[in-house]
Amino acid sequence: MRKNIVIIESASENGAGKRGASLGPSALVLESRAQGLGLFDNIEWTQCSEFNDFYNSNNENQHAKNAGSVYKALDALCTHTEKMVQAGHFPLVLTGDHSNAIGAFSGLKNAFPDKRIGAIWVDAHYDLHSPYTSPSGNIHGMPLNALIGDDNKEQQCNEVSESDKGYWENIKSLGNKQISPKINPEDIVFIQVRDFEKPEEHMAKKHNIRSFFPSEVNSKGITAVLEETLDYLSSCDMIYVSFDVDCQDTSISVGTGTPVPNGLNSEESQIVFDQLFNHPKVAAFEITEINPLLDTENKMAKAVLKLLTGVLN
Repeated sequence: MRKNIVIIESASENGAGKRGASLGPSALVLESRAQGLGLFDNIEWTQCSEFNDFYNSNNENQHAKNAGSVYKALDALCTHTEKMVQAGHFPLVLTGDHSNAIGAFSGLKNAFPDKRIGAIWVDAHYDLHSPYTSPSGNIHGMPLNALIGDDNKEQQCNEVSESDKGYWENIKSLGNKQISPKINPEDIVFIQVRDFEKPEEHMAKKHNIRSFFPSEVNSKGITAVLEETLDYLSSCDMIYVSFDVDCQDTSISVGTGTPVPNGLNSEESQIVFDQLFNHPKVAAFEITEINPLLDTENKMAKAVLKLLTGVLN
């Protein structure tokens, strides 16, 4: 088991189109207590400000919804993550919606500005939209675009307001404004991506981002895919792992905002945790988009808790 783990909770759900993801981290704790596991009892747990009271309070930002409160939450998470990793901790980042990844990754980059940091994005979606291309305006579909720093204006389909533009530029330059972009596209690997729009596909192809679709995962097996992923990122000094629960099949990922069929099964998901959580190059591990309000009997939290039990015990 890793030492010096710190759980960073950022329960902001302002980047999502549905309420409830803010309850995801606490759902894990409640389920652990209900099962008598005490899984988190001996791990330092810290919380960031989430600003969820401001959800949908500013309707002028239709192509970057709740951008002001999203930025505030991301800024808090960025600062906190930077502080924790500089103190020698390994952050297990439990977040509301996936926009939070911008804050956590930026904090890691702030702490190690001269390091080459890769990202393993285990997710049903590319998350490569910007306000200029997003059909929903929900920022949880934009985190990797923000980190890459490419607005994809050649695929623009939205007329973006000056307010949207201002908030979006602040989000992209989160933390140390001299560090932009935060990541090189060639240092990103997608696993189990299967639901995306044309502008996102354009971005992935434009930047030649390595993507493992379900057909390749099924043919090679998840263990081989992870080995290939780590080999592909071998030039990186450290790696950020983002595990969106909708990477899993809909038979598992009931309690999440955007479930998609043909995802990872529970055994494959456990292998992802077992192979990546304790890998020496992995510097932070994020779990995101658990939404108990869309669930019954806390099934999503139970599934994730089982995955965590395998690496925290």
